[in-house]
Amino acid sequence: MPLFRGLLPLTGLLCLTSCTSSVLDLRQNLDLHRASFREKLAGDDRAIQQYVACVAPPKKQTSEAQETVDPVAKLVKHLLNRQPQEADGLNGLQTIVFELEESPNRRLDVSLLRKVVAAINRWHAHLDFDEDDLERDVSRFTLLLSAYNKAYFGNIAAQLHASANKSAMSGGFVDRNGNIFMFPGLSHDLSTSDRPLRSVAKAVTSQGITADLTRIFLEAFFDAAFQVPAVSGATALQISWPPDIPPYPEFSADHPPIPLDALARVTRDALRAEAAVTAEVGKVVRGAGVFGTGNETLAASLEAAGGIIARKLIEHEGFCYFRVKQTRRPMAHRGLIRESAG
Repeated sequence: MPLFRGLLPLTGLLCLTSCTSSVLDLRQNLDLHRASFREKLAGDDRAIQQYVACVAPPKKQTSEAQETVDPVAKLVKHLLNRQPQEADGLNGLQTIVFELEESPNRRLDVSLLRKVVAAINRWHAHLDFDEDDLERDVSRFTLLLSAYNKAYFGNIAAQLHASANKSAMSGGFVDRNGNIFMFPGLSHDLSTSDRPLRSVAKAVTSQGITADLTRIFLEAFFDAAFQVPAVSGATALQISWPPDIPPYPEFSADHPPIPLDALARVTRDALRAEAAVTAEVGKVVRGAGVFGTGNETLAASLEAAGGIIARKLIEHEGFCYFRVKQTRRPMAHRGLIRESAG
């Protein structure tokens, strides 16, 4: 049985449960279900235990009873303590993750996705996103979100030169796979070999900006929760972490936690899942049906959110599967077995 069933072809993968439903049914076509990874480890109880410990931290003793520390649930709880007014969106995100990972139904509810996107938009627009305020709330998520946001907008720094004042900026937000995203309204200097180039600013559109800001929030959220190692150059690796928060884990080519061909496989399958889900969400929210938005900006955000969530889940669980398959021993990977997701 292939690792990810039905990722190709990307068209016609998903179907609506009915013409009036907001739910995309993934049971038969797109495999985002955690059980399928465990099935591949059937008969090896130790490997299954390692896999479970990787996708969610092991049970811990409390004064009342044992409990499983789910990284997404723990991060949602942390964010709700900070932004209780965003309960609908954050709880909706947790439900979406559960229904894609744990529920035998394997579905994506577009109505919940709308709540998630609304919360993300308010989060970016709210005064709470002030850089100083974010940096006072020292947690893995807020540090990632602040760094990703700054990098996306060029991480502009003023520099005083003898001739004139100039601004220096970074090359954009680099996700954990090495993909670069940058605010289209910026122009910046590039260098290839010995020939300097100038990148001209592109047109700024509401669809592109809202989709990118949705991406930045969800990348920070799932990177904080899952901490799947990042490749060299990723923005997460450029952060100066406080002493009480371990640095973000780096994927070392010299000592890879999974084989390089496995990393490439997980990355390809995750991107295919993002493409498939993005396309199918688009069919619903851009169509003339009940759940068509009639709003291109909102539709772009919903497409981005659905696709990114699907990709981040496959990245995480695919990494854990190959990690267990390679080692077959108790894992102590710093970024995957941890006490805190926030």
